[in-house]
Amino acid sequence: MGGWAQAQPAKAAARGEAAPALTLGTGITATLLPMSKITFAIRPGKPGGSTSNGGIFAFVVPTAGRYRIALGAAAWIDVLRGTTPATSVAHGHGPACSTVRKMVDFDLQPGRYLLQVAGSDTASLRLMVSRLF
Repeated sequence: MGGWAQAQPAKAAARGEAAPALTLGTGITATLLPMSKITFAIRPGKPGGSTSNGGIFAFVVPTAGRYRIALGAAAWIDVLRGTTPATSVAHGHGPACSTVRKMVDFDLQPGRYLLQVAGSDTASLRLMVSRLF
């Protein structure tokens, strides 16, 4: 989780076509948008309330394997290939004494994916996508 500590700033997109590309293994501190400003590819599983925040990011999976999305605060995430959601295979909390609040793992095939973030109570969120194996 070395890339977590050196998070770079990034702005969430309101649409998938404009989603900024995430670099695997590099954390970001994302500036999120009000939920009312976002056009999600699919409706989030838990969109949150009217005052919550979210956004859309993109990442490329070069090799089939297990990938982890780490979040620094509570939020709902969906990982999509096109408009097809990936099924999570594991959930957990971050390491003790870390700023990682939530981790969700997915088994992904090569290709471009969207990461939809929804239901965040804060307008800023640290996150990172990394390959496990």
